[in-house]
Amino acid sequence: MRGSTASAEDGDITERRTSIRRTSESSPESNNEPKRSDYGFLSFRDFTWHQFTGTMSTGSLAVVLFQTPYKFSGLVTAGKVIFIIDLVFFAILCVCTALRFYINPKLIVKSVYDSHQSHDEPFYLGAFGVSTALILQNMSLYGIPATGPWLVKTCEVLFWIYFACVLLAAVLQYQTLFVTRNFDLDSMTPAWLLPIYPLLVTGPMAAIIVQHQPHASASPIWICGVTAQGLGWMVTILMYGMWTIRLLTSEVPAPPMRPSMYVAVGPTAYTVTAIMALGSAASKGLPDPFLGQPPQAAARTLYVVAVVAGTFLWLFAFWFFALTTVL
Repeated sequence: MRGSTASAEDGDITERRTSIRRTSESSPESNNEPKRSDYGFLSFRDFTWHQFTGTMSTGSLAVVLFQTPYKFSGLVTAGKVIFIIDLVFFAILCVCTALRFYINPKLIVKSVYDSHQSHDEPFYLGAFGVSTALILQNMSLYGIPATGPWLVKTCEVLFWIYFACVLLAAVLQYQTLFVTRNFDLDSMTPAWLLPIYPLLVTGPMAAIIVQHQPHASASPIWICGVTAQGLGWMVTILMYGMWTIRLLTSEVPAPPMRPSMYVAVGPTAYTVTAIMALGSAASKGLPDPFLGQPPQAAARTLYVVAVVAGTFLWLFAFWFFALTTVL
């Protein structure tokens, strides 16, 4: 009698567990994956600001191919092809990111303003700015010789719009990060540098754009490039100090995260490029007169200073590259 009662109770428990398991498997609330109604097509949730680091690479490659000292016609053609590919990828990423925000509008704020330390997407908003700057550089390099004066004026207008946007973004984004987050230094990554990256590429972009501008518009652009590069470099110096302390006081990042350490090479490399390029374009960008002297004499002096300063900083960039490689 007692055995049959125990057997009946065991059967009831087993049946109850089976019922609960079926209910939990069929319930959408228990599924860790987001519902399709939240995202529309689930694949669009993966298009974040991180993806724009890819267009940073293709845009940079197109610029480098055009500026190679010893080039041939095929190299310029290859640069044009890569620039077109960069434009296509950039447009695709913009459309997919816009669809992601359209499907879930709450992600717009979360992608640029998030208080959780585990969410690093706001840092990568700078990748979008850098990609835009590289497109403007390629427009000036490849587009102006093949079009007309209208693109010269267009590049000037777009430069000032870009500078205003990235300066405002740099102020507001770091203000947001300072106010809403309490960071642990041992969690720092070079991605903390990315919000200032768009200003770090303003110098090289200004040096390229002034080459085709009349002197009246070239001089303000050149001065803006110098000041923007100075701001970007000084903020980078502050971040470099924290990054060095983090490496001294904590363990190095986990192996899957170590490739991101190469991000620390970029600010110094871009600053070297900006100093050299702005020094080379000084004859075009200096006001006339400059400190009571003809701009040509001052431009020659500035070019010598730029070469020395660029050489001075170049090994610093290589040191970060070598350190990241051996780690």
